[in-house]
Amino acid sequence: MDEDFSRRERQIMDLIYREQEASARQVWDAMPDQPSYGTIRKLLQILVSKGHLKQRPEGRSLLYSAVRPR
Repeated sequence: MDEDFSRRERQIMDLIYREQEASARQVWDAMPDQPSYGTIRKLLQILVSKGHLKQRPEGRSLLYSAVRPR
């Protein structure tokens, strides 16, 4: 399954598995060598479209969680 992920996608998935659920801001804050916030949002949408993450609204934010257990 690792071959499905870029380096940044793997970092995001590792964080989501560790935290169970996170907003784009929380993911961005935790990223080493931070890319732009917009890049994180785009990567999260890519992971949703690939079927690895799901999202749910929470106030004005979206929270992301893994579709399947690690």
